[in-house]
Amino acid sequence: SSEVCLDPETAHPKLIISPQGDSATYTDTWQQLPDLPGRFDTTLNVISLQGFSFGRHYWEIDVTGKTYWELGVTYPNIPRKGTTEDCWLGRGPESWCVEFFDGEYTAWHGGVPHQLPFTKRFCRIGVLCSFPAGLVMFLEADKMTPLFAFCTGTFSDCLYLAVCPGHDHNGNNAQPIVICNP
Repeated sequence: SSEVCLDPETAHPKLIISPQGDSATYTDTWQQLPDLPGRFDTTLNVISLQGFSFGRHYWEIDVTGKTYWELGVTYPNIPRKGTTEDCWLGRGPESWCVEFFDGEYTAWHGGVPHQLPFTKRFCRIGVLCSFPAGLVMFLEADKMTPLFAFCTGTFSDCLYLAVCPGHDHNGNNAQPIVICNP
């Protein structure tokens, strides 16, 4: 596993990042934060402070009790301003993600959705990134069951962990999304 913490300077103003940088929580309140060039201003994303450009990396993210979330990896050049679809994780060529929304799992890259056949609400999701294999894989972490894998061949830049804890979602999505130490 590789240690990462979330970069509060990239976090959308409706996300509260824990002091340790290990969790993101949605709030209805727009926080008065500096409008930094790297801050997401429309999508509820935050990326890790650390980026990786070689080797193999694995993270586990606790999504217990959540009804909407997205998580994955991204290049540093993901668009962060405006309403373009590319700002969403997996919607552009800069990122790969798995999304859980309304009881359905979808893997995304380049704007192409891949519906996943799972109906169980998983509590912990693993994200594996292998530069030698050109692979991004998502797993149900408790049993190490593969959910989906993207085979990219090679990566053109360093990769950062990216998470979106999702909006309120009918008052049922208040739990934080938490990076665990596997």
